[in-house]
Amino acid sequence: MKSLIRKRNLPKLTTEEVKQAKSYYKTKGYKLSNTYWHRYYKAMNGEFHKDYVPFDIFKSIISPRLNQQRQYPALLDKNMLYNIFKDFKQPIHVVQNINGFYYVNNQIVDVTDAIKACNSNSNHFIIKPTVGSGQGRMVNAFTVKDSMTSYKNLSLLELFKLYHKDFIVQEFLEQSDLLNSLNPSSVNTLRVVSYLNKEGVHILASVLRIGKPGNSTDNFSTGGIFCGVLEDGQLKDKGFNPKGTQFTKTSTGIILKDCKIPNYDKVQEMTKSMHFKVPYFKIISWDIAINKSNMPVLIEYNTYKQGIDLQMASGPLFGKFADEILDMGLKPY
Repeated sequence: MKSLIRKRNLPKLTTEEVKQAKSYYKTKGYKLSNTYWHRYYKAMNGEFHKDYVPFDIFKSIISPRLNQQRQYPALLDKNMLYNIFKDFKQPIHVVQNINGFYYVNNQIVDVTDAIKACNSNSNHFIIKPTVGSGQGRMVNAFTVKDSMTSYKNLSLLELFKLYHKDFIVQEFLEQSDLLNSLNPSSVNTLRVVSYLNKEGVHILASVLRIGKPGNSTDNFSTGGIFCGVLEDGQLKDKGFNPKGTQFTKTSTGIILKDCKIPNYDKVQEMTKSMHFKVPYFKIISWDIAINKSNMPVLIEYNTYKQGIDLQMASGPLFGKFADEILDMGLKPY
């Protein structure tokens, strides 16, 4: 972050703002060693908030305290989502590779049958690693005709060998007309952050991720846009890209503030219901699409590598639960 600030020559905080941020965290029992993240967020959106959550505090203190680290390896394999969240809508899986074993319809098959499954299903697919595919790495859309794919003109066998093991092939999700109009080259998803305490599940933040024109993924790190989502599903009036450019409309000419996420109440209900399935993690970042029927579809969830830079569009991450969460971060395991 220090390097990014220097590279972009982002404006400094005022002396009073630095004092407020450090004082705020001191009253919560934390030492705020730097205000780089506060500076970054203010430079991006023009708003200073003393309770922005710095990534170093979140990653090194909050996340390990609230989310059981020993559960990460077993529960982060995206192939397991179909077992853990079997009661919720997800993209249709065509082929799964788990530790080198090919699965079709939840049965182990050989690679020939895996290829046959792709030839006999819809010809538009997504392939992605199921372990460690953060920031959209190796997530690719492709079509198939006679065992040949549109991805680098590889055959299905060559494509499978490229991914080696631990990957999934899913039918391409046809998204809501509204979300498609924002950027048709990518499936534009909601990033919803939820928090579980003894009173239930609460939505901490929600943003819509809109892909960069021509990109097949909507990831912010690859040039996408974050736009905050209000409690009723209405988009905020501004979106932000990684370069700090602000947008009031998409590249397709759609005014952001005029858009409302279809069935956003169902997105919230679904998020809360899913969180109860994995109580090992008290803070979870969910990626949720809206399908052609305007219903929410789970794409994946994040518990370890949770990017919290969505605060530039949604505001301070912890909101009204800041005191509770920060206090929990200081308690012994």
